[in-house]
Amino acid sequence: DLLSRLKHHNGTVRRTACAELCELIKIRTEDIIQRHLSPICLAISGMIQDPDAKIRKTALKTVEAILDNVPSVRLSPFFHYFTLNLRCAMTDINRNIQEDSLLFLDCFIRKDGGPMEKAAEEMLPDFLALVSKLRNDSEIGRTLTLNLGSKLTSVEWRIKVLSRLQAIFRIVLVAKAPPPCEPAPIFSVDRQPYFGLYKTKLMDQLDGPDFGIYSHKSPQPDLIKRHLMIVVPLLFESWLEGRPEQEATTGKRTWLGEGSEQKALTGSCVLTQEAGALLACITNTLHSLWQYVKIPDSPYAFDMNTVFLGPEGRKFLSHLLSNFPYSYSGARSRVSKSEWNVMEHNNDPNCVRENLLICFVYLMLYVNCTEKNLAKEMAIIMPYLKKIMLHQRQLKEESSACLLDLLSECFGKNYRKWQRSGMDLSALLEDVVAFYKRDKVLSEPNKLRLSQILANDIFDNPLLNKSASYHHWLTTLPDILCQTPVPKASIDTIHRLFQKNCQPLQEAFHKKLPDILANLDNIQMATPEDLDAARRTLSYTIYYMPSYSQEEHSMLQQFIDSSTTSLGKYIRESMQQR
Repeated sequence: DLLSRLKHHNGTVRRTACAELCELIKIRTEDIIQRHLSPICLAISGMIQDPDAKIRKTALKTVEAILDNVPSVRLSPFFHYFTLNLRCAMTDINRNIQEDSLLFLDCFIRKDGGPMEKAAEEMLPDFLALVSKLRNDSEIGRTLTLNLGSKLTSVEWRIKVLSRLQAIFRIVLVAKAPPPCEPAPIFSVDRQPYFGLYKTKLMDQLDGPDFGIYSHKSPQPDLIKRHLMIVVPLLFESWLEGRPEQEATTGKRTWLGEGSEQKALTGSCVLTQEAGALLACITNTLHSLWQYVKIPDSPYAFDMNTVFLGPEGRKFLSHLLSNFPYSYSGARSRVSKSEWNVMEHNNDPNCVRENLLICFVYLMLYVNCTEKNLAKEMAIIMPYLKKIMLHQRQLKEESSACLLDLLSECFGKNYRKWQRSGMDLSALLEDVVAFYKRDKVLSEPNKLRLSQILANDIFDNPLLNKSASYHHWLTTLPDILCQTPVPKASIDTIHRLFQKNCQPLQEAFHKKLPDILANLDNIQMATPEDLDAARRTLSYTIYYMPSYSQEEHSMLQQFIDSSTTSLGKYIRESMQQR
């Protein structure tokens, strides 16, 4: 009865039936899935394009109920109904339907992708049509459209669209990310005398059922490539239109830090709050596009120079850096707590993440894809990186991750390219070591990642591993083993440095050996498996010490005899191999 009323010519009848169906889905979910899921998806998806705004609002609640109560596996065969109607709504002649299409898109993004992963790429051409149109016949590409006849300004509308574009890229990146490499399991013969030669799950090997009547073809590679090549020019055009005039926004003083630690940054470009939100959307989208283009084994065979370093792309990157760094002023807008919105508001007046993303994308493109000398650009970027690490309270979780991404690339295997481009890696290393010692803002995962960058990348770098401040940092690593909760990653890092015969670390380990042995039995880990693996790694670390004095050998023997954990046995076995 409800399905037939959804097709009624009267709008009130359709809206009432849609509301009743929403309540019925919440109550009788399993029964509806078994019998009527296909016609329900077909009928509700068609309401995305309904001319009546009240019906679209009710249909939005019904779509949310379907996504909240129906498993993604059961919904996947019928998801094409929603994507087809959503694409049509994005290109509808009615401006209100276009605006509401973003609300429906928010529902699917909120579910962390789900079936949206496979449909995200094919929606890209229609998605770009929300803010642009084809140029005339004599030109190639697209140009921005004005947002006439709407309550939103053109800049506000583009912020909404670009934030969703960045979210779609994120969904695709998560779907195409390689699975994490799991370490080989360690089997204890004492607890488990037998084990399988292999272990797999049947469902992981299946790609889900393939129903021919519901399946749809993947987007054509040429179509995706053609539309991705116009994203950067559209971002440039959006930024030129939404930014304030340079003369009115430069030369002011913006502040980093609070209270007594406030320091002035002169010459930064002070944006309005709306322009600050636009900058956040543009830089996040640019970074996500860069991640998407560099996906390994992509069927589209993208070229970084073609996508980013065309004539418009070079102008865009140079323009972003010419007014660098950015900040914004003005009161923060209040967002209703009950309103779920996928748009990421820029709540940082200093725009630290946005500035770091500009540095990251600019340097990654020009260092890796060109032979350009970047001495002038480094004169702008390096002082900013130093100030950010000096006034570390401005670093939040996401901006810290962006900074670590940049440091990992600078000190990584291509460090010679960065050195030739004009970056002073020695000065940067001094700032990074000082930042690590003073750190009070990094989360535990980011702190571990920074220590791994210093331990792995710098130690293998013959240009940097002789630094006095770096050697002093190496001597502080044994202090970690004197703590009660010790991250397993830190133990692995120390072990790898012992394998590489790191002499400053070995000398510090000798001095700290009594304190380390007194604490080894008290070390705690998140799981018993991690604890056992960490104890084995510690025994291997002791094995790699070049030599022990008679006194140290006696201390080790005393620990082996008195240890109440399996670590004593592991150390005994390791020492017998010497």
